[in-house]
Amino acid sequence: MKIILLAFAIGTAACAQKFAKAAETQEIIKPGDVKFLEFEVKSKNPTLDCNGEKVKVFVGENKGQAIVRESYFSPMKPFICELKENGQVTHKFKFKVLDKEYKSEVLRVDMKRVRLNKKDQARANKEQVMLNKIWASSVDEFQFSEPFMAPLKSHITSVYGTRRLYNKNKKGQHLGTDFRAAIGEKIPAANRGKVVFSGDLFYTGGTVILDHGLDVFTVYGHLSKPIAKEGSIVERGDIIGLSGNSGRTSGPHLHWGVKIQNQYIDGFSLIDETQRVFANKK
Repeated sequence: MKIILLAFAIGTAACAQKFAKAAETQEIIKPGDVKFLEFEVKSKNPTLDCNGEKVKVFVGENKGQAIVRESYFSPMKPFICELKENGQVTHKFKFKVLDKEYKSEVLRVDMKRVRLNKKDQARANKEQVMLNKIWASSVDEFQFSEPFMAPLKSHITSVYGTRRLYNKNKKGQHLGTDFRAAIGEKIPAANRGKVVFSGDLFYTGGTVILDHGLDVFTVYGHLSKPIAKEGSIVERGDIIGLSGNSGRTSGPHLHWGVKIQNQYIDGFSLIDETQRVFANKK
């Protein structure tokens, strides 16, 4: 009888452990913003599922990290990210999406950059195919261990999310940050990363793209001269190019884009979140 009771007790404890209630955390996010999550993990291959979308997880010593982003084109609905280990949900991050207002502006640019001819459209389409391959080929771990920084400290001429009207004709959104920069100004990397593109593109002209790991990229556009070499690793603050006036632009400046999980987000949100996470780890 004692053996039967012992077996029953062990079985009950095992079931209780298997079906333990997942921990829950309440989070707030806005369209175009990111949230840097940290959590304890006991397995090497945890997964994070955000309403059916898989988010890559970086695993360190008994701790996992992941970046969750909300699209600029957010449906403004709450969502849940579930952390799973060995098929069991161990943590639920419940996100509430708050509204965010964006500015508007009118720009005048060369009409051939607004309404493309067949040759330019073919080039832009070909480049987009190449870029899509880059966005889908991020390395499987974070390449950085410090906060991101703004590439320049100059005046911001156009903030992320600004609604644009080109030549009173074509509408769009500016999903990056424009910094005032004279032609030839040195541009540093916002953080450590791998150079996955260094060359010329139709829209952003001289361009350098860095892969910071787990689907986090930064883009530096309108350069007069890309310097960083494709395939190389650059450190935070390394000079990767010189500012310019190339591509579709109305004047000399640096366009800085941040792309996470195939969506352009506000780079300053990434800066704020990584400062919060990494500032106390030095």
